Amino acid sequence: MYQVVAARHVGIDQMVWQVPGIALTAQAFLLAIGLGPGAGQLARLSSGLLSIAIAFMSVELLMRHRLSAIADAVWLEKFERDQGWEVLHSPLNDRCAQLGVPMPRLARARAYSVWIVGLSTFGLVGLGVVVNALLG
Repeated sequence: MYQVVAARHVGIDQMVWQVPGIALTAQAFLLAIGLGPGAGQLARLSSGLLSIAIAFMSVELLMRHRLSAIADAVWLEKFERDQGWEVLHSPLNDRCAQLGVPMPRLARARAYSVWIVGLSTFGLVGLGVVVNALLG
């Protein structure tokens, strides 16, 4: 059972970081349309609304994948402790603290939180494109 959960954890962790990459590609395309000089009102409105939708869907999916990854990591860490094994599935910040590895201030922030803020910002920019299309 441990091997199954560990393999699933690796797969989910990979999916967690695929979401932002794919979302950024879509956002770049949509914002190029929405902010382009020759785009008509309908194109700007559509690209802005799609940008908002993609930002929301990406944040929601990233949160679900991350929650699943955390649940597996917690289960694995508990299993390792219960078996008396070395704990391999603790969070990065905890591992660095245990090993005495200094973490630069910027690296202390959870990458997940940084990406949530970044993806949400793209949604706000999309909202700006929609407002501009409606008022401009």
